[in-house]
Amino acid sequence: SRDALYTDGLLSPVLDAWRLEYLKQHADWFELSRLTNQLALRLWLKYWRTTEGQKLNATLPTAARIYGRAINNFAGAVVLCERGSAIEAASLARAVTESSFWLSYMANQSVDAMHDLDVDDLSNTIARLKELQRVSPNDPATLAFANAEIPKLVTKLGGRKAKRKMDVFAKEFGEDTSYLRFRLLSGIYSHVSSTSLTHHVLITGDDTAFNTLGPHSSEIPHVLYFATSALIDCGAAYSALTNDQPIADELRAASGKVLALRDTIPPRKLPGEP
Repeated sequence: SRDALYTDGLLSPVLDAWRLEYLKQHADWFELSRLTNQLALRLWLKYWRTTEGQKLNATLPTAARIYGRAINNFAGAVVLCERGSAIEAASLARAVTESSFWLSYMANQSVDAMHDLDVDDLSNTIARLKELQRVSPNDPATLAFANAEIPKLVTKLGGRKAKRKMDVFAKEFGEDTSYLRFRLLSGIYSHVSSTSLTHHVLITGDDTAFNTLGPHSSEIPHVLYFATSALIDCGAAYSALTNDQPIADELRAASGKVLALRDTIPPRKLPGEP
């Protein structure tokens, strides 16, 4: 019964039944998502074994892992949308979009991209260890570990800086609207902001409202648009890396279908709008 929502929230078995209604209500989007997933997976599998024997940190093996993770994130977004958790799925769509930036960077400037990926990883590892030091003042073993590791990483980093920040290479090498979509996903869904919190308000009258948890099934078309567009961007970059023009053409056709379906989505109204 619906009462289970008050004990289990969005983990309630009620959502198992509602899932069927969501799949029916948004059948066009879920079908397009499945087709996009199949195309993306076919591209990944086509070059699955071709990187054997290459160094793990070489461009193509690294790109394959980024692309593979994007495919998995996309699948997670679709599964969440099937249960009406579209707001939560948007964070995964955002992750797919970020992957598309790195893949596009690799496809256009592979040496710089691999350099910046290494710099980013080392810099963040150093920052994490420094935070570990901060929160472990009375833990000699942890402090000794961090104190020993940080100088090694600093030496490996060697004072290097990123050639380009993510917003720069996203705009320079990504698809025309990909960075805008990333910012929309961040501001409207993922980041804590006044705008993103409006999804958790239910208007009950002219000047009255109350807070709500979800689900947010009305956002399914919006989020699947972002997710499918991002996965297609990832595939386009990966097809460029693998010089696969036939699949690139299929991706271009799929992008046209996504845009056509996007144009059928009714405009969103935020709470308080007439």
